Amino acid sequence: MKKLLRLLMLAVALMGCATLYAQNDEIPIPTKPATVQKDDDVQARFRAILDIPLANNLSLDWSEQVRMHNNVSDIDKIVSSVGISYKALPWLKVGASYGFINVRDEEFDNKTNKSLVEWKNRHMVNVDVTGSYKVGRVKLSLRERVRFNFRTDSINPYEHANPAISLRSRLKAAYDIRQCRWEPYAYVELYTTLNARDAVPNYQEYHQAFKQYISRIRFSVGTEFKINNYHRLDIYYRFHMNQAYDIRYKKSGDLKTNHTYNPKGEIILKDPGDMGWRHEKQNCHVFGIDYKFKL
Repeated sequence: MKKLLRLLMLAVALMGCATLYAQNDEIPIPTKPATVQKDDDVQARFRAILDIPLANNLSLDWSEQVRMHNNVSDIDKIVSSVGISYKALPWLKVGASYGFINVRDEEFDNKTNKSLVEWKNRHMVNVDVTGSYKVGRVKLSLRERVRFNFRTDSINPYEHANPAISLRSRLKAAYDIRQCRWEPYAYVELYTTLNARDAVPNYQEYHQAFKQYISRIRFSVGTEFKINNYHRLDIYYRFHMNQAYDIRYKKSGDLKTNHTYNPKGEIILKDPGDMGWRHEKQNCHVFGIDYKFKL
C-alpha cells in the first residue's frame, strides 16, 4: 500500500508540471479555426536496440528506428537515439535520452507540378521518471516523460515553438504468465503540448500566446517475447488519435486569411472559419516490431 501511495503522489507531482506554461493573457481570438479531418493512415515502425549494462541498476541503450507512413508507402522518419537509465529504487526508475531525427518533408511545387522531397534534421531530448507497482502477476507502471523537440530549419517562431515541449503520460499494465516467454501488455498514453503557439490577430501587437492541449491519445496492445537471456522481441499495435493547430501569419503579423473578394470588394472566406489557422485531426493505425539485444 505504501508503494501505491508513493506512485500516486509521484503521478500528481509530475502531472503538475504541465501547468508551468499555462497562460492567462486575455487575447481576442479572431475566429474559430477551420476543422480539417484527414484520412486515416496506416503506419509501420521497426527498431533495433542494443542494451549495455554499465553497473548495478545502470544501463545504456542505443537504437535505430525506421518509421513509415502514408499507408506504409513512404519513409516518414529515421531516428537514431542513445539513452541512459538508472533504477534508483525497486519501484522507481529515471532516464534521459537524445535522438537525432531525419524527417521526410514533401511539398507540391505548383510551378513544376511535381512533389519536392527534402530531408530535414531535428534533435530530440527526453527526460523521464517511471514508477511501478506489482499486483499479483500484473505489473502496473506510470511513466511521465518531458520531451524537447528542436528544429534546424528556418521557421517563424510565432507559428512554431522551437523547441516544442510536451509532456507524455503513460499508464501501462503487463501480465507475467507463469513459465511462458510471452508477456502481453496494454497501455494508454496522453501527449500534452506545453508551449504550442496560439493564434492572435497580429503577433506584432500582442504578446506571444501559448496553447495547452492534448495533441495525441495513444492506445497500444502488444506482447514481449523472450527468445533467450540476450534477445527479445516486442510486437505491437497502436491506435493514435491526433490533433494539431496549424497557424500561418503574414510578414505584417496578421493571420493569413484564406479568402477572395466579391464584386463589392467584400471578403468571402473560401473555407468558413479559416482565418489563418486550422484544427487538424487524424487517426492512425501503427504496427511495429522492436528487437533488443542485451550484452
